[in-house]
Amino acid sequence: MATMDLEYLKAKLIMQRREIFSRQQNLDEGWQELSQRDIEMEEEAQKVEVSEIFNQLDLREQRQIEEIDQALSRMDSGIYGICEGCRKNISPERLQALPATPYCVECSDKYRET
Repeated sequence: MATMDLEYLKAKLIMQRREIFSRQQNLDEGWQELSQRDIEMEEEAQKVEVSEIFNQLDLREQRQIEEIDQALSRMDSGIYGICEGCRKNISPERLQALPATPYCVECSDKYRET
């Protein structure tokens, strides 16, 4: 993989990581603001619903951070862009679309990548 492409993808991964942390920080601030209000019965039900969504987002975003960190680690190790399933090169188009992916298209079906 060309150095220029690798640097671009690395910058893209780092930006995605920052965006996730920024969204998480905004959610945390919103959650603190919500918890400081006087809450009536209907608002309490909404708070529980928001809490459940918040927890789901938190788990999904944790997974995304892990995938990004693993991709950055593969870059540092010199194995980025090589499929972890079949050891073939992952297409540049796939890496552009999903820079954190560890699998080529064929293997992603086997491992049910989302």
